[in-house]
Amino acid sequence: IEFTTTVVLIAVNVFWMFVYAAEGPSHDLTFRLWILTEGAGGFSGVLGGEVWRIFTYPLVAEPSFWTVIGLVFFYIFGNQMEALMGRRHYLAFVVALTVVPALAVTLFDGISSGFVGAFGGIDMVQFGVIIAFVAQYPTARFFFGIPAPVMIGVFVGLRYLSIVADRDEFSVVLVTAAIATALIVFKSLGYAQSLAWIPGVPLPASMTGQQASAPRPRPQQQGRRRRSRERGNLSAVPSPSAPPHDPLMDMEIDALLDQVAERGLDSLTKDQRKRLEEHSKRLRNRKGD
Repeated sequence: IEFTTTVVLIAVNVFWMFVYAAEGPSHDLTFRLWILTEGAGGFSGVLGGEVWRIFTYPLVAEPSFWTVIGLVFFYIFGNQMEALMGRRHYLAFVVALTVVPALAVTLFDGISSGFVGAFGGIDMVQFGVIIAFVAQYPTARFFFGIPAPVMIGVFVGLRYLSIVADRDEFSVVLVTAAIATALIVFKSLGYAQSLAWIPGVPLPASMTGQQASAPRPRPQQQGRRRRSRERGNLSAVPSPSAPPHDPLMDMEIDALLDQVAERGLDSLTKDQRKRLEEHSKRLRNRKGD
């Protein structure tokens, strides 16, 4: 098993299931790591100074069948997204999915006296990763050929129906913040560019991994450098470089080829055929070079 951020998070959650069982019925340690409002369960919460809860709540999972199913889905989609984004971007994305929803419920806890709730587990991170996957691959299909946007739309709708039935304001804020964070941060990192309705925001260099550009030289400096190159006969013509490899395009083309193999060429839409033709043309051009 490859050592990835996804695998580490799953391993910690599995380990915590045994800790949860060993604690006994009180679960004092687990509840001290959850994100919760001030006074919920007799604990002070983030507003009471327990700031670590903002980072620890996705690590502590209760042992249940649905927890295991969720970890399986997180393993499948998390590894795919980590392969697409790279470890640095993916880690920044997971941290954002952890911190932003926690800060949102903490903010509402500070301004609303009747705001009460508690949450622990990796569900919000897993939820955000799957939403980002659908945003990146809107033409993908899940089980039984169901389009990915339809599947995730049903899932989100059921989640909100359950929240409304329980009149759970805490979960409304938590889930909404997770969805918004997943879409906006993912778009801001440079993905899901085909979805123009998702806004992007400037992110710090620590998240994007991009260094600040060096200041442009002054005209006097440019003149001195030009003369120096001319005297030293150091001018060079840069050679054209091949276009960068795009793993996203490879995944999309592989999915289209699988679809053709299973259901025939007629199953492709006009846009899908166009993408296959463009890919074929690019391959011929590379061979010609």
